[in-house]
Amino acid sequence: MLDASATSATLQRLPSAPTAEPTRLRSLAHLRRFDREQDIYGQEERSDTWYRVMSGSARKFLMRADGRRQLVDIYLPGDLFGFTSRLHHRFAVQAVTEGTVIACYPRQRVEALAREDSETALEIRRQILEALERLQQQLLVIGTMTAQEKVREFLLYFHRRLSADKDEGMALPISRYDIADMLGISPETVCRAITDLQARGVISLEGPRRIRITRRRGGQNG
Repeated sequence: MLDASATSATLQRLPSAPTAEPTRLRSLAHLRRFDREQDIYGQEERSDTWYRVMSGSARKFLMRADGRRQLVDIYLPGDLFGFTSRLHHRFAVQAVTEGTVIACYPRQRVEALAREDSETALEIRRQILEALERLQQQLLVIGTMTAQEKVREFLLYFHRRLSADKDEGMALPISRYDIADMLGISPETVCRAITDLQARGVISLEGPRRIRITRRRGGQNG
C-alpha cells in the first residue's frame, strides 16, 4: 500500500481520467499497486470498498463451479467499479497488467459524501450508467452470428474505448484468452478469426497485441 504522500504524488503523475474526479471524492482515496493477475477482490468478498483504475487495466469475471472462467467487463483508466447492492461481491476483479494502480475508496464514506456533494453523486451515477452501456454493447457483440463477426465487433468496440483517433492503432490491454472468455469461444477460434480478418484487410497487426482497424465494414463476404 502507498502512504499518503506517495498517494498524492502518484495521483499527480498519473494520466487524467476522462472527466475530472471530484476533489472531495479524490481526498478519500488511497492507492494500491497490483501485480499481473493479482486479485483486487475475490468472489464473495465483502463489498466494503469501491475502486478506480488509475493506470493499467483489470478484468471482472466469474469462476464457475466446473472451473470455467467467464469475463464480464474490462476496466480501463478512469473506470470506477465495485458497485453492488449485496454485502458481498458476486464477481471477482483481477489486475491484467503488471503494476496496475488502483485507487480505493471506503464505500460507506463515499455513500455518505454522495448524499451531500452533488459532484460526487453525479460521478457515481455517470460511472454506473457507463458500466450499463458497456454491458449492453457486449451483449450486442456476443449476440452476433459467427465467431469472426464476434471478434471483429469486439475489436471495433474496444477501439472506440481506447482510441479517440479512428485511424490510430490500439494496444489491447488483454490477451486473446481473455477475448475468448468474454465472447464464449475458444482461444484457437479467436486466433483464426484474427488471422482471417487480417487476410481480408479488416485489421492489420503491428505487434503481438497492437492492432489497427483498416476497414470498419466487411464480414465474411466483405
